[in-house]
Amino acid sequence: MSKLLVPLVCLVLAFLQPHTFSAEKEQPSDIVATVNGKKITQEMLVNRFNTFTDTTTETIATMRQEVLDQLITDILLDEFIDKQGLIVRPEEIEREVDRIRNTINSNQKNAIQSLEQILISIGSHIDEFKKSIKYSIALEKYFHNKLDDKTLKKYFDENKSVFNGETVKVSHILIDTRNMQTAEEISHALEQIKTIKRELDRGAPFDEVAKKYSNCPSAQNGGDLGFIQRKGIFAKSFLDAAFSLKPGQVSEPVQTEYGYHLLKVTDKKEGDNIQFDAVREKVRLEALDAEILTLLDRLRKEATIVVNQ
Repeated sequence: MSKLLVPLVCLVLAFLQPHTFSAEKEQPSDIVATVNGKKITQEMLVNRFNTFTDTTTETIATMRQEVLDQLITDILLDEFIDKQGLIVRPEEIEREVDRIRNTINSNQKNAIQSLEQILISIGSHIDEFKKSIKYSIALEKYFHNKLDDKTLKKYFDENKSVFNGETVKVSHILIDTRNMQTAEEISHALEQIKTIKRELDRGAPFDEVAKKYSNCPSAQNGGDLGFIQRKGIFAKSFLDAAFSLKPGQVSEPVQTEYGYHLLKVTDKKEGDNIQFDAVREKVRLEALDAEILTLLDRLRKEATIVVNQ
């Protein structure tokens, strides 16, 4: 199994864990959601938060929807794997766990942390981690035949900036919508970012406008985020916009989970003239990541999901 697949799927499926239903009869108010008839209870949410060592009321309020979404994904993937007849043997999981343990030990120079200690530090545990590995192995088996050389070469040609080291220097202005509760507030934020864009179009300096309006800590530096790579921590919509701009250009409003952005590319470093054969394995991993995310989106759209407010 690949070195990079488990970390990827752990990000996609982070915080997932097996749960048992209470022996007592659940009250309707205890059922947070149902997924194709399967229940997610309040107890399951509480149990998930109990794995975190530093959980405050504010943290729970912020993360509740994220944890619920991940529990929904857990059920959808279990159903999918069963339906496809994908078998993952215990020894396959243990072999991957051993490989990861060895990688951790070889990469640590000073203070030694075990895999279990690292998992605890991020609010997880070994059984949860093994389940994420099971998902990783099962999905790699499912997509194995689909990702032939022709498919991978096409993916490479369409996403060269992911592999050739191309970077762009980006500044941005953010109107943060994460704490907004109503459609009216979101609409007002969109109008605000459009108004800011008009101000820039009239010639206002981007860095001064960022200092005046942006809700991001980078505002104090005129919105400067430095050089970013095509594959990184930023949202896909953010990266797509950034890498479509030429130096000096300002984007139209871009929406991410953080809110609305305006982006300006101030510099660009061209990538290497890299060939497919030199990065074939990396292409396979990236293409696999994309297939997994597309699958998760499809499973959610096809499912009957009822969330009780």
